[in-house]
Amino acid sequence: MPTLPELMRAAVSDLGGTARPGQEQMAQAVLDAVDTGEHLLVQAGTGTGKSLGYLVPAILHAHRAGTPVVVATATLALQGQIVDRDLPRLAGALAPLLGRRPTYALVKGRRNYVCLHKLEGGFPDEEEALFDTGDVDAAAGRLGQEVVRVREWAQETESGDRDELVPGVSERAWRQVSVSAEECLGSRCPTAAECFVERARAAAHDVDIIVTNHSFLAIDA
Repeated sequence: MPTLPELMRAAVSDLGGTARPGQEQMAQAVLDAVDTGEHLLVQAGTGTGKSLGYLVPAILHAHRAGTPVVVATATLALQGQIVDRDLPRLAGALAPLLGRRPTYALVKGRRNYVCLHKLEGGFPDEEEALFDTGDVDAAAGRLGQEVVRVREWAQETESGDRDELVPGVSERAWRQVSVSAEECLGSRCPTAAECFVERARAAAHDVDIIVTNHSFLAIDA
């Protein structure tokens, strides 16, 4: 089993960086905290390399313990940075030392995914008459066009994740194709087996790092 300093050196080298004492101190403190189950509060200045400072020890702990480590962020933007940039680079850099490529998954709240049941008409439309003619104003017409585009995208997407729809749509349009946790039918839903949310959560069961946000983590807790 590689040591934390060995993994840190491999990660920093792959990114073309240099060793930073503050980063190394942070990484060791994070590993000690997760290994012992203690709380840790870290304040580190710009340039410390905080992402590596917690992701590398998190990966090492998950590899040793055989259980996932949850990384929660304050924003969806930071989630995207970790999943799309940081973790792919780290997985490649650490794989030779760990003997396998570290795995990870992104988990979001239900509102961030298309609801297949709602797409099939399982829920009533909201107040807007999306496809009426005559007195419908321009805004309603644009809303209808957005919903049509989302429906077409939903037939092709593998994840159902709103962030993969480019260009995006307005919040009003997205509400027409998504549901909140309170609205979700759960196991009673006729499309539960194909549900994008349930598929994302199932995929997260066997990974090393689960990336989510503070709100979702708090709701789950």
